[in-house]
Amino acid sequence: MLSILIAGLGFLLSPLGGGWTTLSIYAALLLGRLRPATSATVGVVLVAVATTGWGLLFHDSALTLAIAALLVVMTGMGSVSREAFFDRTVALLLTQEEVRRLAGTAERERMARDLHDVIGRTLTLIAIKSDLAGKLVPRDPTAAVHETLAIGRTARDGLADIRAALAGQLGGSLTHELQASVEALSAAGIDVQVSGGACAIPGDTGAILAMALREAVTNTIRHAQARSCEIAISFDDLYARLAVADDGIGDDGSVTDGSGLRGMRQRLAAAGGSLALTPNNPGLRLEALVPA
Repeated sequence: MLSILIAGLGFLLSPLGGGWTTLSIYAALLLGRLRPATSATVGVVLVAVATTGWGLLFHDSALTLAIAALLVVMTGMGSVSREAFFDRTVALLLTQEEVRRLAGTAERERMARDLHDVIGRTLTLIAIKSDLAGKLVPRDPTAAVHETLAIGRTARDGLADIRAALAGQLGGSLTHELQASVEALSAAGIDVQVSGGACAIPGDTGAILAMALREAVTNTIRHAQARSCEIAISFDDLYARLAVADDGIGDDGSVTDGSGLRGMRQRLAAAGGSLALTPNNPGLRLEALVPA
């Protein structure tokens, strides 16, 4: 509205001569701030045409009117361009803020997943070895001392893993995790059989499968009430596969996606992989698939 009033005032002053077209330039400057940009462009063009037509009506110099029209268009479109740049800058800042927010959320979720895995595995092993040490004290004090020392090592290893998780450096080798899983299952009194080898799995893929193996074995020890467990690792040109099958109670429909399984699915999905849970008759079979 203000731009129309300024342009109209210039038209009213045109019979007096002078630089009345300057007001049209100011009007174009204001019109260039309209939104959307197409409306601003149309407004600037209309002011330029109206200024030229009005000047011809009062027999102004054609050269003067041409220069005035050019300045109206240049000023108006410069204003349009400036506002568009401002809008893009604001949009970029908002996008950067959203990226920072999402990055913070992703980091908190990553830490929650890693800490869940580390703390769950560590506390489970400490509980198992503590129970075992307590049972061995009256029968075999030497073995009880050995288990007590193992509890200390487990606690120190868990502390190191927690620090690595907080620093975003968690994710050991699949070979190391496979060995630790066999020891954990054996300590829990669960017979374990391993097929396939972890050495051929690439490092990044192996780190993802290692965390999946850790969660799967922890769940087997804590919830499955299993007597035996089979761990199978395979690798071809397309996929690396990890399968953990037990003979526990997982086939009774009681298995739901807790935070551990959700974290496992998220890790695998981020790597383009997948997680499948199927009955093992009896027990449960977990299969993690990651592109090679």
